[in-house]
Amino acid sequence: MLAPSNIRSDRLLEAHPIFVTHDIDQARVEVGRVFCAHHLQQTQAAQQLDCHMHRVALGALSLNYLCYGADVDIRPGCLEDFYLVQIPLAGYARIRYGDRMVESDCTTASILSPHRPVAMHWQGDCAQIMLHVPRQLMEQQCRQWLGQDHAALEYEPALTQRTGPTAGWCQTVVDLARNIDAHGNGWLQHPAAAASLQEFLLHGLLIQQPYRGATPAAESASAVLPRHVRRAQEFIDAQAEQAITMDDIARAACVSERTLQAGFRRHLGTTPSAYLREVRLHRVHEHLRFAADNGLAPSVFDVAHRYGFFHLGRFAAYYKMRFGETPSATLKHGGRLPSDPR
Repeated sequence: MLAPSNIRSDRLLEAHPIFVTHDIDQARVEVGRVFCAHHLQQTQAAQQLDCHMHRVALGALSLNYLCYGADVDIRPGCLEDFYLVQIPLAGYARIRYGDRMVESDCTTASILSPHRPVAMHWQGDCAQIMLHVPRQLMEQQCRQWLGQDHAALEYEPALTQRTGPTAGWCQTVVDLARNIDAHGNGWLQHPAAAASLQEFLLHGLLIQQPYRGATPAAESASAVLPRHVRRAQEFIDAQAEQAITMDDIARAACVSERTLQAGFRRHLGTTPSAYLREVRLHRVHEHLRFAADNGLAPSVFDVAHRYGFFHLGRFAAYYKMRFGETPSATLKHGGRLPSDPR
């Protein structure tokens, strides 16, 4: 006998329910109690909402399972007090984080930082494991491990879960939920075990997922950067379209390459070359968005070449990881979500 269509084989943490509802208003209130107040709207009236939320505490963190069973738009604005990792087990979600967009599915998870407004569309088949991290804890751990006094972190929102260094981390989070389903969470009641797990998860995220150390809410953080790091940033920002080398950047910063590398790693959590690539990717993205919004049709190759990307396959991979879409997709819809009317 076939199972009813609304029974999901991918549900996790079922022994730890928060609520089940077919009512959109109740879903909004209940999810808001766990995360934050938000706008929630069902977009397909013919669909039956079947919302399930489950939750397990992991020390100060929490592991959550959420599905809606119908297409919904979710607009929480800025999260403000927490970071949220969303790992799809099934289905698809489109996420706008500030001016960036992530197409999220079983190959690409997402991490939302507190600092920029968020808007999401979840398709009805979307089911996600979500790791909730208090902002204060994330910034405290960053200060402890990286020695940053101003540790307001803004992560790159696209988090690869099938390839690359973050794939194993994402799988660990999902496996943790499955382990709790199979064996219970009694061991997490021990403070030492919960603290060790918490440290493992946060440290893994910090060392593997790219991030920026300054946010709109913490602009004063840039003032405490060493002079040579600020000089290097300014040089890169001004010369991003030029054929600059590490030696050029180090000479502009008036330090050795070794000192420059150490300064970027300690204070920005990245390298000069990765920072240069990030600046160039952002310039390409803005160029393509401007072209799309103004009815222009430049060659993606020409734009990439202008900003120092000569290997198109590698460029496209970096671009999709950074913005959650291909360059041609940006050129097609510009600053709009694909379904946005205009």
